[in-house]
Amino acid sequence: MKEYKILLNKPSIHYSIVLPPGLFKFELYGASGGSYTDEVSSYHYESGACMPDNFVKLFNGNTKCLESSNYGGAGGYVSGIVHIRHPTKIYATIGGSGKYSNNTKCTTVEDCYSAENLVPGGYGGGGSSGGYTFGSSSGGGQTSVQFLENTLYHRVIVSGAGGGTDDYRGDDARGGSGGNLVAQGWWNESVYIGQYAANSSFGFTFGTGEAAQPYVSKNPKGIQISAAGGDKCGGGGGWFGGFASNEINSGCGGGSSWVLTQDAYIPQGLIKSHDEFYDLIDQQKYQFDLNSEYLFSEVQHVPGIWQGNGRLIITLIRSCVVNSCAAKSNFKYYLFGFFILS
Repeated sequence: MKEYKILLNKPSIHYSIVLPPGLFKFELYGASGGSYTDEVSSYHYESGACMPDNFVKLFNGNTKCLESSNYGGAGGYVSGIVHIRHPTKIYATIGGSGKYSNNTKCTTVEDCYSAENLVPGGYGGGGSSGGYTFGSSSGGGQTSVQFLENTLYHRVIVSGAGGGTDDYRGDDARGGSGGNLVAQGWWNESVYIGQYAANSSFGFTFGTGEAAQPYVSKNPKGIQISAAGGDKCGGGGGWFGGFASNEINSGCGGGSSWVLTQDAYIPQGLIKSHDEFYDLIDQQKYQFDLNSEYLFSEVQHVPGIWQGNGRLIITLIRSCVVNSCAAKSNFKYYLFGFFILS
């Protein structure tokens, strides 16, 4: 039997799709943080051991184990199945990878962190890194799907992105991988720092990774110790974005993944969302609850297996609904204008 899929993998595009009734599998890959070599390693455990390459391939990841440091974090993978009961409009955000760049115009600390000299973070909430003569790396952006409306508060499945890292000199820093309900922190002078890891209720802010700061974090729960220098990295975007480490020999935190399930943790009350500099953008309640018709099942989380821009794959598993079975070929009608894989 023919299986219909759509693949979305270009950031900075506002995707919207009307899905017909049916059973769908969503697979999301968050973007990776920036690196001097444009490579990132597969997930590293706190011990320093690396996720095996054959395990990465089980989920169609594209990273490999790289033992040295000074790499940004890899993006996470998350998948889940949801039953769509009536035609439903969804929106997709595809994360953009973080970037590595150097800036010879940066002469003072203030210059390094002026908006025009920062290295922009990836589309989808990646935090910018400081401008610096020898370079720095920004955070990657989350890949997410929103149901009904295109806001942070309508996200139903999110894959976290990797954090950035410092300049190419030395072998002392690594950005944290994105993904998992608890994302990674970062490595500072080859030591793992985990107490600032983003999760389902905590992180730099809802959706966005922290930009590098000249002195201390503007989020009172962030790093409050000032370190001089321009090669500070940016955090990865996610359900909650990763913190910047505010260190010059350090990576930055990855963003967390999250899925709306029957046992999901949903922050209560108004949830504040800020930009990468911690200026308030919005505050709303999350728009679904644990009784929602859009609950996902059979969820799988894998951190740190994706390099580059994020991607989203939607697979139609079954188009039959109660008292009615539509032909799978009708799926094409709803997805007109998108790339369909057979």
